[in-house]
Amino acid sequence: MNSYELTYIIQPKLDEDGVNSVIERVGQAIAGQEGEVVSTEKWGQRKLAYPIQNHFLGNYILHNVAMPPAGVTEVERVMRLNEDIIRFLFIRSEHVQESVEE
Repeated sequence: MNSYELTYIIQPKLDEDGVNSVIERVGQAIAGQEGEVVSTEKWGQRKLAYPIQNHFLGNYILHNVAMPPAGVTEVERVMRLNEDIIRFLFIRSEHVQESVEE
């Protein structure tokens, strides 16, 4: 299992329940690939550096994830198909890996 940081931006029009629903769907996609969400941080709604799909604000979410490398592609596909996610980034993280193994 590798460790990853997954950061994504959710459309600003969603309320708290909508944001939680998107977070749950992403978590299910990760679990479907035999992965595990180690931690989740909601950074809240922030101003974007530049407009994305005519949005000037977005809800930022950070997940620390432990997952096999083969699962990343499928989770990215699921996120690409979700219209509420306007941007995402998967980064392999050595720091998270150390805390997961301990």
